[in-house]
Amino acid sequence: MDVIIVGGGISALVAAVELARDGRRVTIYELQGRDWLGGQCRDAFGGIFFVDSPEQRRLGIRDSFELAWQDWQGYADFGPDSAHQQAWARRYIERCVPDVRDWLVGRGLGFLPVANWAERARDGRGNRLPRFHLLWGCGPALVSALVREAENLEGRGLTIHCEHRVEDLILESGQVVGVRGSNALGEFEARAEHVVIAAGGRTGDLAKVRASWPRDEWGTPPEDLLGGVWPHIDGHLQDVVADEGGSVVNLENMWVYAAGVAHWDGDFPEHGLALIPPKSGLWMRADGSRFDPPQLAGYDTRDAVSRIMATGRPWSWMVLNREILAKEGAIQGARFNPAFREQRKLHVARDLLRGNVALADELISRCPDVVTGPDLATLAERMTELTPGTPIDAAALIRDVTAYDAEIARGRRLFSDPQLVALRNVRAFLGDRLRTSAFVPIAAGDHGELVAIRLRPVARKTLGGIETDERCRVLRADGEVLPGLYAIGEAAGFGGGGMHGKRTLEGTLLGGCVLTGRELARAVAALG
Repeated sequence: MDVIIVGGGISALVAAVELARDGRRVTIYELQGRDWLGGQCRDAFGGIFFVDSPEQRRLGIRDSFELAWQDWQGYADFGPDSAHQQAWARRYIERCVPDVRDWLVGRGLGFLPVANWAERARDGRGNRLPRFHLLWGCGPALVSALVREAENLEGRGLTIHCEHRVEDLILESGQVVGVRGSNALGEFEARAEHVVIAAGGRTGDLAKVRASWPRDEWGTPPEDLLGGVWPHIDGHLQDVVADEGGSVVNLENMWVYAAGVAHWDGDFPEHGLALIPPKSGLWMRADGSRFDPPQLAGYDTRDAVSRIMATGRPWSWMVLNREILAKEGAIQGARFNPAFREQRKLHVARDLLRGNVALADELISRCPDVVTGPDLATLAERMTELTPGTPIDAAALIRDVTAYDAEIARGRRLFSDPQLVALRNVRAFLGDRLRTSAFVPIAAGDHGELVAIRLRPVARKTLGGIETDERCRVLRADGEVLPGLYAIGEAAGFGGGGMHGKRTLEGTLLGGCVLTGRELARAVAALG
């Protein structure tokens, strides 16, 4: 056998099909059943970060490596000894269009014609241009394409073993030569010239998340923490690599969304969903008073977590009304975006024009973190019922919402509230104007019942990981290569042990899985 790949997610499938087409004998070992091939991408929204893409150019957006690299560096806040991580970041920016976008398009996949503006720049951090490109069909379309290609290669260089748990590495004379593990029939061993770790990150284990929690920025890790990935994604093989002398770095860097809610039909205890918080809602502290300065949706989520945790409570509130929720409310993931997932153009257009009424109804009727009321006083009472240990300051809630609504009534040319000024800028871009309310007040007027959403932190991605060089080779703690071992995808921090630094510009996670998978295949092919 030439190559063993541990894990069956997107980075593994990309590497496997590339290697098999190059004539290599490849075996994938996936922990879960065959329906888990594709990993977390099976339910991913499917956005990918591109620089100077055809979609950007069609909109007249002039992007460049230099501008994107400045934005990336400002957001990443790279620490010392980050040469490999920065090299991977630069490579991603340089190669994301030809090596990711064009490769996917060549497999029959497509993107929506409008690039979206996620993680907008503010205070020198974030995207100064729209770079988030949504796959038509979301993550499931990518999974279907790659699984179909992999299955066509089975028996012709590629073997896929599911329900096989790899538990350890086999080393001989300091070189990794294989893996050992177990399946339903007992224990197994397998050997290969090259062993690739593509088993994902560690945020499925909330104990490990709390152990790595960046206390200097976020304080004490909360007990009330939601999980955004499945518990079996526990970083076991990252720990094995560390035990064998490999360098595993930057585990304190993780992507935790501030706007999480409990899943009402979850797959495991503490299963959380990441909302895309409405920009027109008011983000409030746990006591119901508004953040000062205002906490804005669509910007730096790491900073949002810091500000929320600094209040002494690990949750916050989004206060809005049914009209705003229908227009702007969204949940990350393919499951809650059926129009995009099923490629129904008329339904996408309808939701953009009228709002996603069905999703708003589902959140209000089923989510345990959502309460409604006919007026602000009643809403405050129902918010308190949800968090009786932290009663809502009804007077502050009424004061802050009333002041915000009054400024809207004065007219957009007179806005001074930072949130309304930001909304005015957001709506200047067509892609955001279609999905953002036109300065709708919260409680004034007739915009449907009032809604309050308790927002809780939800752990999603491991931004650190196994440190590699630019050929995906795992490095030892002393900087030397650990022979025979490679790492890709989230297991490697999406490149080098953390190409994002402390923060990820949205779309670089899925894109990083594709890029590292392709780079691994190139590195092995170059060895002859």
